[in-house]
Amino acid sequence: MKRTRLVVLSSLVAAGFVMMIVGAAAQDQPAPAAGRGNFLNNFTGNITVGNTKDMSSSRIKFDAGARTNWHLHSAPQLLLVEEGRGRLQELGEPIKDVPAGQPVLTKANVLHWHGASPDQSALQFSVYSGMLEWKEKVTDDEYTGKTIRRQ
Repeated sequence: MKRTRLVVLSSLVAAGFVMMIVGAAAQDQPAPAAGRGNFLNNFTGNITVGNTKDMSSSRIKFDAGARTNWHLHSAPQLLLVEEGRGRLQELGEPIKDVPAGQPVLTKANVLHWHGASPDQSALQFSVYSGMLEWKEKVTDDEYTGKTIRRQ
């Protein structure tokens, strides 16, 4: 695991982003003991481990210019570009270039797409819960920023 990814993921966990994604649907459960050594000995103070059984994750390498279709999630989605340069756009907003190591949290129920920059690939790690609804393809004009989709 690259140092950047480890630092960013550790920071996100410490900041509580993972619990925010799980949200109100998470049911608290006791900290797991089996398979993780002395798990509870690695924390100071009271902790509660959130239920992650309904979480989905993926790790996708987008070649330069590759991208998802427009889509939305019923809960926030955490994206992390591990390598390269990513690109993201939420409906009605300008395109955002996302460098490696910069986490992005997409909003629930907001149409968006993400992928690689036009001239550089991107390895993206994604975590989300809830429903995922795919929509139409992102046009070349939308991808290059010549047009901004408003609805």
